[in-house]
Amino acid sequence: MSDVPRTPVRPVRRRLWPIRTPSPQTVLTGLALSGLLAGGAQAQRSINVGLQAGGTMSWVTFAIERYGLDQQLGFKLNATTYASKDATRVALRSGASQIVVDDFLEVTLLRQKGFPVSAVYPFSLLTGGVVVPQDSPIRTVADLRGKTLGATSLTDKTLLILRAYAKATAGFDVQEASKVVSVSSPLMEQFMNRGEIEAGIPFWHHNARMVSGGKFRQLISSGDLLRGLGLPKNVPLLYIVARTDTDPATLGLFLKAVLLAEEKMKSDAAFWPAMLDANLYALPDRAQLPALRSQWAAGLPAHWTAADLNATLLLTRKMIAVAGPDVVGLTRLDTRAFNTSYQP
Repeated sequence: MSDVPRTPVRPVRRRLWPIRTPSPQTVLTGLALSGLLAGGAQAQRSINVGLQAGGTMSWVTFAIERYGLDQQLGFKLNATTYASKDATRVALRSGASQIVVDDFLEVTLLRQKGFPVSAVYPFSLLTGGVVVPQDSPIRTVADLRGKTLGATSLTDKTLLILRAYAKATAGFDVQEASKVVSVSSPLMEQFMNRGEIEAGIPFWHHNARMVSGGKFRQLISSGDLLRGLGLPKNVPLLYIVARTDTDPATLGLFLKAVLLAEEKMKSDAAFWPAMLDANLYALPDRAQLPALRSQWAAGLPAHWTAADLNATLLLTRKMIAVAGPDVVGLTRLDTRAFNTSYQP
């Protein structure tokens, strides 16, 4: 609903004119004018995207504009950057943004609160994993018992999956049998260098950078955790979430632009330094850029089907079973919050 007051509607006085048969020249002129108007209406299609500062959707919208994909497809991209994920959610709820990126749990929570949104396409898979120092005696997940483990939050999705995996394969819950501490992803490496944390679950891009530096190794990947739970390793984590009042045709064009941009980003080596120069990501050591690119590409979804949604549903059930609904934030995943009809 809009808060903008409506302009009073004035009655329109219509004059009656005798009906005349138009000349062929008049018909052609009219058709040409109609074509111009149709083209103008298409050019006026626009979509408002809310970006989280530092989020990878800002990379993609940068690519869409860099390659001129919005102009080629006939819509206008209006991208606004917000300081936090919570701020993008507020923008989505208010209608300031029609599109944001969020995880599969949040879209259900938004729907439960009555907000008209749905997840229309997966944006990235669950990637990354658990890292340990290269010389660590920890060799398996079972070795995490009694160790200090760092995670970005106690509701981190990979931590919840690790808890389910450890309980299923090693017979213990790392939340109870280990010491789990909350630490920001950028600081995790420092704590591990000082030995204050023996294993960590950093964000996927920090994971790639830490492992590529040679001082750390991956104990187990998120994909292997999922497979150990009997799930496919390509379960989507983040989704493109749209307000349900967004024009479907324009939304379809935007999703098409996202996929085209990602394809170009994978093969265009010049894009990545340009993205860093635009201050869309802080990478102090650009020698780590190949690892960052590789990990980003590995997290791109290849399809969006009912099977993907079913895998997300099963994963949510396992997370709730091990951590409880209070930690996960909901009692069940509402599959009605997901729309698989968009196939750009």
